Amino acid sequence: MADPIGAEIVVEQDDAPFSTPKRPSRMVRPTSKVRDTARQLEDTAKETRKTTRQTTRNVPAEEQIDRPTETRKSSGGGSSSDGRAMLQKALDLLAESRRETKRLQEALKEQMEMTRELKEAVAKQEETVHEMSKQMVEIKDQMTEELQRVREQLETIVTNAMDGPQRSYADVTRLTPFLPHNDSRTLAAPPNPTDMLYCTIDVSRLEEDEARLSAGTIRATVENEVRSELDNPTWRCRAVTKDPKNPHRVRITCRDKSEHKIVKRIAETKLAPGARILRDNLYPIRVDNISRIAVLDEKNEVRTKITEMLSRENNTEVTKIA
Repeated sequence: MADPIGAEIVVEQDDAPFSTPKRPSRMVRPTSKVRDTARQLEDTAKETRKTTRQTTRNVPAEEQIDRPTETRKSSGGGSSSDGRAMLQKALDLLAESRRETKRLQEALKEQMEMTRELKEAVAKQEETVHEMSKQMVEIKDQMTEELQRVREQLETIVTNAMDGPQRSYADVTRLTPFLPHNDSRTLAAPPNPTDMLYCTIDVSRLEEDEARLSAGTIRATVENEVRSELDNPTWRCRAVTKDPKNPHRVRITCRDKSEHKIVKRIAETKLAPGARILRDNLYPIRVDNISRIAVLDEKNEVRTKITEMLSRENNTEVTKIA
């Protein structure tokens, strides 16, 4: 059996590339404060060693020979104290640098928080300005439409004032006596506003997504088309008003029957789909104290031309006699 003390122990080197961790190759560079402090400490150490050497030269040779061990001990103790002081100074500087870095990070975090709050405030201000601009546009549109409505009402009032005072049917019949054998009128009465010709347009059936036709839009469309057809660039509607009882109905006042036909035809063809042209409203009336033979013939039938004659004499349109 071989002697275990003399046995040779061989330790093989591990060739695995990742067996032993390696330190990163990047060199850690100290800060400027650490370098300045280290330089000062090094200068102090050099000055101390220089002073020590000069003192040693001035000591007699006998004392140097007698105390070689004491000199070496004191020199070694001074070098150790300088190294510990330098290390402690470097640690203090590193701690101070960490505190300064932490303080800067906190200040940067506060600045980022303030920047975020300012961005939110600016976003709210922009949203408020956008809402106010939208409200201003809506108010402007409402004011424009209201001014247009007031202008149309004023035009209607002026038109009615120019047509003269309103007369009842009894006043008209009293001023224009009935003459069955004479087609001419003895007294021409001014037209009654109730007998004016109107073209009534109903816009209540337009699609919801389409803009409702206003009185101003209808007026502009009709005037442009009539001017083009009549070759009269100065032609204007007599009046365009809204029905106070039904705001979805717009009435265009016409001067005569020919103008009424043109306006009605243009309104039927040129306005947006869904706009309806209402038929003329007929109102039944009863007339007392009229001669029977003036209306009926020998066979008790209505005379053929009595409707035209009554229409001319009363400045209206009689459609049926019952």
